[in-house]
Amino acid sequence: MTVKPAMPDNVRRRSAEIYANVLCFATPALAVVWVLSLPQRVGLLIYPEQIAGVMLGAALSVIYLKGISDRSRGAAVVDGLLSLVAGAVAIWVFLRFPVLAEGQYTRPTETAVLGILVTGLVLEGLRRAVGWTLVVIFVAVLGYALFADHAPQAIVGRPIPFLEVMQFLGADSTATWGQALQIAAFIVVVFVLFGGILVAVGGGDFFTQLALKAAGNGPGNAAKVAVGASALMGSVSGSAVSNVMSTGVMTIPLMKRAGFRPEQAGAIEAVASTGGQLMPPIMGAAAFLMAEILQIPYREILIAALLPAALYYISIFTQIDFIARRDRIASLEDTERAPVLTILRRGWIAVVAFVLLLVLIFQFRMRAETAAVWTVFAISALGLVANAANLGGLSGRDLLRAVVRTGRTTCDVLLITAAAGMIIGLLSVTGLGFALSYFLMDFGQDNLFGLLILTGLVAIVLGLGLPTSGVYLLLASLAAPALVQLGVPDLRAHMFVFYYGMLSMITPPIAMAAFAAASISGASQIQTGLQSFRFGWIAYLLPFLFIYKPAILMRGTAWDVGYVFVSATAALILVTGALVGHARTPLSWPVRVLWGGLGIAMMAPLHTTAGWGVEYAVSAAGLLCLGLPMARAAAGRPAA
Repeated sequence: MTVKPAMPDNVRRRSAEIYANVLCFATPALAVVWVLSLPQRVGLLIYPEQIAGVMLGAALSVIYLKGISDRSRGAAVVDGLLSLVAGAVAIWVFLRFPVLAEGQYTRPTETAVLGILVTGLVLEGLRRAVGWTLVVIFVAVLGYALFADHAPQAIVGRPIPFLEVMQFLGADSTATWGQALQIAAFIVVVFVLFGGILVAVGGGDFFTQLALKAAGNGPGNAAKVAVGASALMGSVSGSAVSNVMSTGVMTIPLMKRAGFRPEQAGAIEAVASTGGQLMPPIMGAAAFLMAEILQIPYREILIAALLPAALYYISIFTQIDFIARRDRIASLEDTERAPVLTILRRGWIAVVAFVLLLVLIFQFRMRAETAAVWTVFAISALGLVANAANLGGLSGRDLLRAVVRTGRTTCDVLLITAAAGMIIGLLSVTGLGFALSYFLMDFGQDNLFGLLILTGLVAIVLGLGLPTSGVYLLLASLAAPALVQLGVPDLRAHMFVFYYGMLSMITPPIAMAAFAAASISGASQIQTGLQSFRFGWIAYLLPFLFIYKPAILMRGTAWDVGYVFVSATAALILVTGALVGHARTPLSWPVRVLWGGLGIAMMAPLHTTAGWGVEYAVSAAGLLCLGLPMARAAAGRPAA
């Protein structure tokens, strides 16, 4: 008997790569097809769950194919089979979902088998892609669903049989295939595609060169370049870690060469990149989730996020400036910056992309994802024409790579949102979500501030093992409803949990953005994390302004908005000077204490306890205290 030889490693590797690339191309292509309503235009009745299910199956297949060429033959066979099973489940969902959704309990065996397969594939894919945290949370919620009658008295409930749980997860539109996955599939994927195409046409280099030019010759301008470039790139990518890795390879060595310590350089890049999730026009996956959950236009999220993002970056710029003056850090030479016209000539497509996107969203009032798709088409066409005319742009191969890279990049977020949908669905069907929200509401009944602190701590703890979108989804279903029940308006409550969900990126002990930056700077991860915490201090206070001074979210009269923004800006400058011990000139300890105290008082909601008269008086004192040393410095006299 002859034994058929095993598939050679190079053939196995190449086959897996081709299959994965096809799936990665199909994922954003399907998102575009759905956003443009092409099935409906040709008369096909297709549910969004069917398309989202195919995209999830493709993401699972790609996850299981990662590293298959480096694994032992037996492990590679298992991974290959799991990838094929994921593909089969995708086809199953596409063909059978309408029937199963309408007859969930009349076809119990089929829906239960589908639920078991989907649950197993998603959990193992999650474990490989993002670690154990979300897996453990799901298992805990599943355990409650199965054994609710054995839970503590405060949350005791009716247990649900295992097969019924699997039927629910396999076919119910409020679980795996629900809102969370659909937002990721049809909105997040489209905007990641937009960012990928923008980078392919030279957007990344354009942002960096623009930041270099805008930084000027002032103190610490190397770090200001990093902040500017990362803010611009982050406003497109919305991913802190990938932003660090893409812009940090240039900006971190630049900062070190200028004189910043390695841990400072890494921290500045980390906080600047993390802020990309807060910076309009794209922000990140959680912002799209918020718009859909609140059922408000995405442009309202952009408007609300504008001033907080400005304060965040003003704080970072101020710290850099004061530290550079204190430590006498040199500025970059002008020879390292290209002329403005050269920068604009190289990056004109990126300018067109941003202008077109904003015009479509605000002027034509398109849905954000539809505007992004048409902008993708426009800049792709411009890039191809420019390339043909030898004016830069991108080739057809570059375009194809950008689309495939989008599919690969979005695998994790599709898995995370599917798992979050499972968890949220189980929280709802078991009543556990209501019980936990009621507990939080009862806790904060007479202590809203305490509830806000508890919510922030929970968000940071969850964020130690979850990306921002996962943290936001969980807190939006647990903590935000409690805040709303206590009288906090929807947008303010959701912005609060959104910000704190992001802060885990720069909060030790597991500050993922800081750790990524440390790998480039060569500094200690812990020291970089601590420096990130210090540089990003304002982000821990801003969410409280959303609750107590909502004008910062553009809610109120022009006077309210202007007053809160100016006073908050002055306050953060005062606190920063107190922390650094230096403004334009050195500050003595008494002045540092005075600045710090006034800065904190200016951010506090004094109008709710002492009245507006006291708050205005404190703000006036703070502005005066800030202005005197600046005036003395301008006059050439030393400050106190």
